[in-house]
Amino acid sequence: MKIEIKNLKKRFNNNFILKDISLTIEKNKSTIILGQSGCGKSVLIKTIYQLFSFDSGNILYDGESEVDLDKFSMLFQYGALFDSLKISENIAFTDFINSKTNYNKKVISLMHDVGLNKSIFDRYPSEISGGMKKRVALARALYKNPEVIFLDEPTTGLDPINSDKINELILKVITKRKITAVTITHDIKSAIKTGDNYYFIHEGIIQDKGDCKKIFKTRNKVFKSFITGADIKQ
Repeated sequence: MKIEIKNLKKRFNNNFILKDISLTIEKNKSTIILGQSGCGKSVLIKTIYQLFSFDSGNILYDGESEVDLDKFSMLFQYGALFDSLKISENIAFTDFINSKTNYNKKVISLMHDVGLNKSIFDRYPSEISGGMKKRVALARALYKNPEVIFLDEPTTGLDPINSDKINELILKVITKRKITAVTITHDIKSAIKTGDNYYFIHEGIIQDKGDCKKIFKTRNKVFKSFITGADIKQ
């Protein structure tokens, strides 16, 4: 699915979080939204997902203003697993809550795809590691075979080794399944590893965009400050 965003504005009370956003999320590509906490990137993907309304502008999904939300899925920042449900029930949540019992085979297949052993099928989230929880959350996001997957800070809370593993897994999965991926992150290494195109948002405005493999060649001073960890100054 191709998603086009034109002159999007979104405010809470009188405070504009998104001031004039225009960007294109290419079909079957991985688009990275970069920026500091509070820059508006989380609001942006939740608006694309129609979890938030917007004040002005347009969002087109394959040229249409309406979209079937079942074509979307999201990997939340901290996984958002249900502690009281087993791993299998978390992954198959949409079928589990509807009392469908024929999801076991699909769950095991997805567990294999994300590098999880079926031995944890009946375990609970509290019984597995943080890296495993991320994999379970990814399997759940893939369960309904989405056309578009949104990934909210997928490496947050992970050590460098597990971060690399998750990045490699995400890249493998979205390539194999030909999914349109939209990732929000502040992790430059993750962006270069998993992304095709990037947009850098600062204070609700797109300050820079380009090829993820050429991030370090940017001439944008604000983005350079973000990359180096320096204080950002306009």
